[in-house]
Amino acid sequence: IAEKALGEAAAKWRMASGAVVVQNPHTGEILAMASYPTFNPNEFNKSAPETRINRAVSQVFEPGSTFKLVAVAAALEEKLTQPSEVINCQWGSIVLSGHTIRDDKPHGDLTVSQVMAQSSDVGVIKLALRLGEDRLYRYIKSFGFGDEAGIELPAEERGLLRPPSRWSGISIGEISMGQEVGVTPLQIVSAYSAIANGGILFQPRVVREVFQGTSYEPILAASGRRVISPRTAQLMRDILTEVVETGTGTPARPTGYSAAGKTGTAQKIDSSGTYSKTHYIPS
Repeated sequence: IAEKALGEAAAKWRMASGAVVVQNPHTGEILAMASYPTFNPNEFNKSAPETRINRAVSQVFEPGSTFKLVAVAAALEEKLTQPSEVINCQWGSIVLSGHTIRDDKPHGDLTVSQVMAQSSDVGVIKLALRLGEDRLYRYIKSFGFGDEAGIELPAEERGLLRPPSRWSGISIGEISMGQEVGVTPLQIVSAYSAIANGGILFQPRVVREVFQGTSYEPILAASGRRVISPRTAQLMRDILTEVVETGTGTPARPTGYSAAGKTGTAQKIDSSGTYSKTHYIPS
């Protein structure tokens, strides 16, 4: 099912590549993992090397606004804000170290919930500034970014994350909205699973049990690690539900079910080494 959905998206949007990961948030078990372009394993020698990459664990990309989860969850956990707080988003413009960062659409006053629903960069940057560089970095690491997730698959990438000592004057703003940082699809899914399950980050795994002849060996689940409190996780679930109900995620709203989530649109780096105005990585 995951491969079919990914293939349909590839045809519709003329994708260069992509990945889908489905995880049980309460155990860390990977229920499905699909990568595009794909290959026929029965004709392995006829496939191009780029089709054999497991992009779910090996492709590092800038996550864009899906990464806003970290700054907002951290600000709630540190009791620096609440979902109903109104933030002045300055009509979509904020200046850091002489550099102007602009929202895709200008907004005035938004609650924290609306900041996520409308994906305001300015609103999230203001929360990140309250946290400060060291605390933001600590939560990024706590959510599993910058380290291998430890799944039982080859060629897993750890992503790209520089320590605050190597940040520039605008890095706290750029990183809080998902730029200047590299992640894998698996890392993003695991972080959102921690929101879904009440604040526990589990090690993802693809093997649940092993049968060999008549012997049976269950694989003990790795114990999870708490990254945020159950209260913060519940607040984040409510906020992310609003994203799907009324915000940028409404096209993904399923009929007959409730859902929570977050959209992200990161600009690709073009051949000149700058952010492209026409090529994107959507999540």
